[in-house]
Amino acid sequence: MNSRPIKLSQADRKAITVSISRIIGQMQSISQIVENDKVSEQTLTQLLAVKGGSSKICKDIISKGILSQIDKYSLADLDKALNIIFKLD
Repeated sequence: MNSRPIKLSQADRKAITVSISRIIGQMQSISQIVENDKVSEQTLTQLLAVKGGSSKICKDIISKGILSQIDKYSLADLDKALNIIFKLD
């Protein structure tokens, strides 16, 4: 079964790209902390921020890409989207 592309507006793509860049920066920082053996409670907080940011990106893609064009998706596509949403948290 092929995956159907999700259409996003240019503004939404830009906002999501900025969020992804932020997460990449956080992960690089966490990687350096681990490599330098300086893991602390703050490291865990940063990891939770990455997790939260990733979940938000998924929800944004679904809400802005699928739900904004709900009439163009089959019930199976919408069911897949809901399954993803329920797995996020």
